[in-house]
Amino acid sequence: MHTSIARMFAQVGAEFGTLDIFVSNARPELPTFYQPPLALTLEHWHTALDSQARAFLLGTREAIQRMPDGGRILAVTYAPSTRTGSWQPWVAMGSAKAALESLVRYFAVALAPRGITVNALSPGGTDDSVLNSLPPEVLRTLKDWHESGWTPMRRLGTPADTGNAAMLLCMAEAGFITGQTLHVDGGASLMDPVFPLELQRG
Repeated sequence: MHTSIARMFAQVGAEFGTLDIFVSNARPELPTFYQPPLALTLEHWHTALDSQARAFLLGTREAIQRMPDGGRILAVTYAPSTRTGSWQPWVAMGSAKAALESLVRYFAVALAPRGITVNALSPGGTDDSVLNSLPPEVLRTLKDWHESGWTPMRRLGTPADTGNAAMLLCMAEAGFITGQTLHVDGGASLMDPVFPLELQRG
């Protein structure tokens, strides 16, 4: 992995000279990590951790060698899985995302003297994404769930929603925001799972 990442950044340097923005956004295919805790193998575990925390660590180290002061680094996470445990087969990826978010905070402090900001984006359920690989009936149930009010804006997000949030964090005006996780989820992260939706509506 280290060699391939170094080769990729060397190519960036050769073609563009400098790198202003680095976005870490990768995830292996579900079968390579999607197992509950008691069935999880070390191979599943390493695949998830390598694709998130290790890739971000190596990528950021390479990126900052070509990044001028005031650059931007973004990591795409899924914050709910870093603090919950109910989605059992997501344990490896949830743990990997938790490590990723921790690295975001540490790099934010390390790179602050150079004016380089390091933040994470946490999209909620997003249409026209990996969700499209789900069976149609599962996707319909998911959309109904969000549209019913569990996402206050009553829809799934779009890739454009996430892209717009990334653009905001890359603006010069966002130069004092670092080490944060921005939820791009239409308010879904604000909902309380303890109480039924009809009680929360008031």
